[in-house]
Amino acid sequence: MTARGFWILFVVTLLAVGAAGHAAWQRHAAAIGSVSAEPVFPNLTDRLNEVAAIQLEDRRDSVTLVRAGEGWVVENAHNYPARGEAVRALLLALADMRIVEAKTERPEMFARLEVEPLDAAEARSRRVTVLDGAGKVLAELIVGKKRFGQGGQPDAHYVRRPDGGQAFLAESRLDPRTEAIDWLDRRIADVSRGRVKQVVIDHLEGGSLTVAKDSREGNEFRIVDLPEGMKAENQFTVNATAGTLDKLVFDAVMPAEGIALQDAVTRYTTFDGLAVTIGFAERDGKLWTRYTAAALPDAADEVKAEAAEINARAEGWAYRLADFKNEQLRRKLEDLAKKQEGSS
Repeated sequence: MTARGFWILFVVTLLAVGAAGHAAWQRHAAAIGSVSAEPVFPNLTDRLNEVAAIQLEDRRDSVTLVRAGEGWVVENAHNYPARGEAVRALLLALADMRIVEAKTERPEMFARLEVEPLDAAEARSRRVTVLDGAGKVLAELIVGKKRFGQGGQPDAHYVRRPDGGQAFLAESRLDPRTEAIDWLDRRIADVSRGRVKQVVIDHLEGGSLTVAKDSREGNEFRIVDLPEGMKAENQFTVNATAGTLDKLVFDAVMPAEGIALQDAVTRYTTFDGLAVTIGFAERDGKLWTRYTAAALPDAADEVKAEAAEINARAEGWAYRLADFKNEQLRRKLEDLAKKQEGSS
């Protein structure tokens, strides 16, 4: 065969392979397109206002979100308010979910996609159930492994309807977490350190510690009435004592009824007239906190509204904080200052 003949044959072969590949791609794209427009729950968008409860569960944990008036509460966290925006995002993600591709029907393959039954050994699947006010199921889905989108493609999950054997890949913005803490509105207060004028920490055994700042423009807090011969050991730690209420969130919550508060409290006062008092209680070896806010008489209306908001949120509840936050709220002089060398 001449060189020219070889190249002609090569080009013809290349074109034939390309044409075959393109045809296969078109068949594949057509097959995908035939199901990609199909919503997983065709009628859910029109029925979102009927949703009264959402259950999320896996092999170990479960959480139930319940509509309460205009908002949502977490049923298995004493009906404490939920993050409404997160609940709405979950419902919209379910309503918008579209099937991309049909996957296996073989039960023995479900574990690979993490869509196996929840009671299977070492199951990694999660189940989402949406109910109306009469307890009727509006939507139910087994949610499996997430596939992150690449090249501009959306994220997707492997999913399966509990009453059907077919698994699917579906476009999905779902975040179906199954622990109650992930759905709670964990905010308590948000008082930036720059606003704080002083913090007074009363101690159970008597006495108190006060840290303060002389002007709002200043950056450093000082220990008030620091005994002679003592010096603040770490300025960062002193400042951190005044910043505890900055974006303060809880780790656990329970009704405050029946919780006896200790006599000692911690009080935060700001330059713009907000006062927040924190009470403490011991329960089952854990420290719990309670919050009361007030606006000083000359405070602006927005500060008065802030105090009312803190009280509306915290009234009737006790909160457990991260250990380091508890330490900041209960600090003593010896935690912040040490005797200087050579002092008697």
